[in-house]
Amino acid sequence: MKTKSLNYYAVFALLAFLFIGASVNSQNLKPIKTEILVEGTSNIHDWEMTSEKAVGTVQSSNGTISKISIEIPVKSLESGKGGMDKNAYKALNEDDYPTIKFNSTEVSTSNIKGHLVINGKSKTVSIPVSTKKSGQSIEISGKHKVNMTHYGVEPPTALMGTIKTGEEVTINFNFQINQ
Repeated sequence: MKTKSLNYYAVFALLAFLFIGASVNSQNLKPIKTEILVEGTSNIHDWEMTSEKAVGTVQSSNGTISKISIEIPVKSLESGKGGMDKNAYKALNEDDYPTIKFNSTEVSTSNIKGHLVINGKSKTVSIPVSTKKSGQSIEISGKHKVNMTHYGVEPPTALMGTIKTGEEVTINFNFQINQ
């Protein structure tokens, strides 16, 4: 089991919600179960953070999703350690940019492309996903690597620079919605 440690990268847990590529009618997303794990590294040990909150909408026509919009509050990212969380919020410039946003430009059951906005910086991302229909719910899952410095987020340090976090994080996610 990995030990939780200092980092701010959990922001990318947001990406997990960007990966909705299944067939539903136009409606607000209604999560049944959300599992997001953001994993990162430091020069001392690995760390992890989770998020379970997002607000989003899915638009579809003829049974195919045409648009996904997501907003995730930065303060929904949690490590279970207050100091680490505060460093993450500061690194993500939460006072000026309290949400991470995503708007899709292309959606399929295996990939979603769109604009991800973190720390006020917008980048086009393409995210591979797996979708599975189970009864009245749709499950979306995947794994995606993100470099935070591409969004102007400086990896935080602690103990006068003794502890340094890595620039890259891996977002593992499993997300289920009702149809």
